[in-house]
Amino acid sequence: MATQVSPPKAGLRETKKQETRQLISDHATRLFIAQGFEQTTIAEIATAARVAKKTVTNYFPRKEDLALDHQDQFATSLARAVDARRPGESALAALRRAFADSVAAQDPVAGFSGPEFARMITDSPTLSTCVRGLHDQRAHHLARALAEATGADPDDI
Repeated sequence: MATQVSPPKAGLRETKKQETRQLISDHATRLFIAQGFEQTTIAEIATAARVAKKTVTNYFPRKEDLALDHQDQFATSLARAVDARRPGESALAALRRAFADSVAAQDPVAGFSGPEFARMITDSPTLSTCVRGLHDQRAHHLARALAEATGADPDDI
């Protein structure tokens, strides 16, 4: 009989780091929604999270990273769906399934973040530009995954 092995649990130090990162992110999001992205300072976020300003910047090097802290997941999400498709499943079917799963889960990384968060993005020229760049990155990752899946040249439009 095969024994299932659970993945190792995060140590106390790693758990504390994750909790601190989430605390900072939560306070930043709350302040950005209430005051606006451009109007909120790193110092205000640090005060709200009860950490040093340097701690905030250690976890989030750029202010935009505080508002969009799942950038890599977003940019690679469509490519991951293509790469992880089931045997015999087309890329399109895998993308449809991934989208349906995101809708069912109301996944904030896929864009189901609520009207307040969406307003925060649209009201901020900085964040709007950053999100456009993330969409470009996502298209690039998807194009690369589709080229690999079809055996096409990566530069083939």
